[in-house]
Amino acid sequence: MIAQGEIYLVDFAKKSNSEIGKIRPAVVLQNDFFNRALEISKYRSVLVVPLTTQDIQTEYKIEIAPRDRLEKRSFILANWLCTLDLKRIQIEKGVITKLLPDELQALKAKICDLM
Repeated sequence: MIAQGEIYLVDFAKKSNSEIGKIRPAVVLQNDFFNRALEISKYRSVLVVPLTTQDIQTEYKIEIAPRDRLEKRSFILANWLCTLDLKRIQIEKGVITKLLPDELQALKAKICDLM
């Protein structure tokens, strides 16, 4: 089962205009209540937030230092929330890393600022 705060490789498919594209790491933002229900749900979608290694100029990014299997300094792009089918998450390749509690709280705060 996937869990909130875990980072996996995710297939965002072909980039279209200003959308995020390609296979890249992303944080599972969806809460664990819904994550546990994925096995029995008709609609198996997951709320994720992509990462990039580019230091994009936005106040909605959170820097993540390399650790575990995350090899490069990366930035979570809080303003790029995406809901994708579970099949796009490469679960079989395993968790790259997991956000620390303060990083997850910072991500949630940035997303609240968007509303």
